[in-house]
Amino acid sequence: MMAALALGANAPVPDQTPVTELIVQPGEMIAATIERAPARLRIVSGGPDRLLLNADFIMQSGFKPAPLMGNANLNIAGKRAFKGKNRPLDFTIAGVAHKGRAFWFFDAPAMPGDGTIGPWALPQSRITLQFGATDASSQRHDFPLFGGINSSSVTGYKEESFGMAVGFDLDDPTAHPIASAAAGAAIARAYGGTLSGATWDVEILLGVKRPVRLMTLQRPLVIGPLSIKQIAVRVRDRIDAAGRGEPIPDNTEDPSEIVVSAQKKGQRPAFTLTIPRATLAGCSRLTFDKAATRIELWCRPA
Repeated sequence: MMAALALGANAPVPDQTPVTELIVQPGEMIAATIERAPARLRIVSGGPDRLLLNADFIMQSGFKPAPLMGNANLNIAGKRAFKGKNRPLDFTIAGVAHKGRAFWFFDAPAMPGDGTIGPWALPQSRITLQFGATDASSQRHDFPLFGGINSSSVTGYKEESFGMAVGFDLDDPTAHPIASAAAGAAIARAYGGTLSGATWDVEILLGVKRPVRLMTLQRPLVIGPLSIKQIAVRVRDRIDAAGRGEPIPDNTEDPSEIVVSAQKKGQRPAFTLTIPRATLAGCSRLTFDKAATRIELWCRPA
């Protein structure tokens, strides 16, 4: 699911100046300096893109929040998950200096290393995550790059009956793509989806978990080179925008059962799909090209 960061007040977004290409492996720790303090950061493809730092690193470095606009919220699917602080600062990563803004949340669990950062917040114009061998048979598939520095790096999928934001999360260990309730319902209508089995919890971000169920499609959802037959769909609830959506046919329901429900005003439902590394088994490289506003995915022919 998509996450977004909110400052205590509206803040200008720094310009992205094309510099060079940063090539890393998923989960790799990259050496950086933050206001001259050494740090180890993990590059994330599934957001949030802003520079997030562990509270321990903040305490050890003695950083203080900005006197103005120093408060921050981390929102997941429109619902505040954590309250925290932020400040502008200078940092250098892979030899490239940059001015940015760091965020930290004292009640959030610690991240590996000292923090994370995503494509929109990095100074490099191209960020490549290499997670397999790219051979002569590999083909490049291009997607438009959307999102932004206060959210995450995503593409869009649209057809006649619905559209949704699609993210590629190479750190996601789940076996299936994860759809919000509204996106799952739209996909079910278009491709003959049916829910089955019990619910289970998946981690969305920083220890925040949400319940999902498995949906199987009669016809595959095709996104570029990916053919998707099963999706973990967020259980319908009113916790946040990702839980709002229409019901999906359930093969465990009694067809004679009558369910009465009322539509209530509330948050607008979120239409999102997150693709984990397991779905990209036939692929090897993911590039975010900010200058070209393009995502490049290299995969072998199916």
